[in-house]
Amino acid sequence: MSIVLAIGLALAAAEPVHSTLEHRTSLHHAGERIDAHYRGRVVLVRRQVGAVAKPGVPSTLRCSWRAHLHIEREARSGRALRSSRSIERKAVLEGSRPGWCGASENAVAEEVARRGAEIHSHLLAVANEDQAVLKAEIEPKGRSRGK
Repeated sequence: MSIVLAIGLALAAAEPVHSTLEHRTSLHHAGERIDAHYRGRVVLVRRQVGAVAKPGVPSTLRCSWRAHLHIEREARSGRALRSSRSIERKAVLEGSRPGWCGASENAVAEEVARRGAEIHSHLLAVANEDQAVLKAEIEPKGRSRGK
């Protein structure tokens, strides 16, 4: 039993949550309109912590979880792909539940779904922060910034 428990405690299970977030925005730079499309995917990482206790003693067994946001950005000007980038925002949500991770799988997924607006606000923040990077990536060659 102790070997099974040790293996269970050492495992960190990563699994995608089946919701895709999207955000589209446009900006003008160097006389061109750039359309940026951000696609976010939530990935849950669960970690079993604590131990099962003997009868009559409170258990410390918990499932600790974190939701990470993986974002793919594509920027186009006209039909030409100008730039793409992968961005990761770690631990946009986190929490824990008593008991085994397998038993709380649905409850964690439901909590993440209920907090969808919070996750979407992280996607919007990433898109906003990414604008400076995007402008630098699409800067025409031979042209210095600030001119």
